[in-house]
Amino acid sequence: MKKWLVSLVVLLALTLSLGAGGAKEPPPTAEEAPAVPAYELIQWNSPKPINERISGESYILPDGWKEAVAGVRKIKVSNFGALQHDPATVANAKRFGELTGVEVELLGWAEAPIVAKTISIFSARSDSVDVLCYDHPTTYAQMVGGGWLHPIDAIWNDPNVWKYYAGPLKAGLTAPDGHIYGSIGQTKTMMLYYRPSLVPKPPETWQELREIAKKSTKPDMWGYVFSAGGEMDIIYNFRDMVYSQGGRIVDTKRQRLVVNSPEGRNAWKLLSDMVLVDKCSPPSVLEYDWMSASNMFGVGKAAMVMSHTVDANRFQNPANAPAIQGDWAVAPPPKWDASKPDTMKASYFDIDGLMINRFINDRQKAAGMLFLDFMRSFEASYRELIDEGNEAAVLTVYDTPAAQKIPVPKERQAAMSNATLETFPPAGRALTDIMMEYFANVVTGKMQPLPALEELQTQLDDYAVPE
Repeated sequence: MKKWLVSLVVLLALTLSLGAGGAKEPPPTAEEAPAVPAYELIQWNSPKPINERISGESYILPDGWKEAVAGVRKIKVSNFGALQHDPATVANAKRFGELTGVEVELLGWAEAPIVAKTISIFSARSDSVDVLCYDHPTTYAQMVGGGWLHPIDAIWNDPNVWKYYAGPLKAGLTAPDGHIYGSIGQTKTMMLYYRPSLVPKPPETWQELREIAKKSTKPDMWGYVFSAGGEMDIIYNFRDMVYSQGGRIVDTKRQRLVVNSPEGRNAWKLLSDMVLVDKCSPPSVLEYDWMSASNMFGVGKAAMVMSHTVDANRFQNPANAPAIQGDWAVAPPPKWDASKPDTMKASYFDIDGLMINRFINDRQKAAGMLFLDFMRSFEASYRELIDEGNEAAVLTVYDTPAAQKIPVPKERQAAMSNATLETFPPAGRALTDIMMEYFANVVTGKMQPLPALEELQTQLDDYAVPE
């Protein structure tokens, strides 16, 4: 009850502060207002087609932007977490201000309450924040379904623009109504990290990985570590194992998470067996978030780990990974077994995306769309990869001379190119907490793996919209 009351007080305070601090410039008078919405004044395919404007070393503003954003001095943009951890985002916001004269005020929100904050703003029809961030796989459908977003089809209206991004992006951004409401802030995927001193040849398949993990396990060394204790963590390895078999976990027609499929049963059983049968993964995976698992590898307590591509930057730093300097390498995610094609060496494709608040005025929408146009460009992607170590949404960034100096650039480009994007149904992020609970029941011996998976599927179906 105390926690609930504290949460209510925080939510009320947030709502009041947003209402107090969200004042905008007054809308234009009838004489000043354009004959069409301000954002329609922007000619996105001029002076060059969109794909040419955004793919060069320097971003090119579209024609008509000055008229569209006339009078806009600032836009407010929410960000996943503290800004000191996102120097590329800060630099890109500054660059956008230099190009346009529109200041970008970044709001560094803690990740845990960010969905609740965002929904509070939308539910109140508040104009206090212009552009809000979202986690594509788990919250995009929820935000679209709420009817809170301004459509941004116009900034994607060039069939040649998609060639610069990972293959699944277009389908992932296209909502059930055929419109596009989201764009790119940051992107990421995962790779297999291993220690050549213990694993001379990286596994091609999950079956090989299992055998190598068993042989690599010693009293002071785990063969393979993964995370199953933080928000979303259990889904990472499970999802990748399903993708490695050619399966999917989202039934798009029924808008449900499907874990009790043939591919899901294989993945669930393998994860369970590595802890309970093979004993090559520690029971303490129930306490690990993804960072804890990668840290186990970095301090020399694991032979292999599947982790985010950005960890390549951490592992090359002796301060972060003192025990593996000169003894780590990367490989693509494994496919399930030798019968599967190499195209199934795929991890998930994650977008920390950006969306525009439907309840702001048209000139603010124009400025927000312009900011999204810039943030998905080569120039912005370059800063994400080179300055911060995140992945580059625009794949051609990996071909630049600067990219050759980052850790394992070709492997990271390949991982991004083969990644799989799925959009969870509304409230999908919360559903992964149920998965974490049932996996914990398995590891602690309270339930057998497959009966637990069957019961988990029943719970997921109960949470879904009735058919």
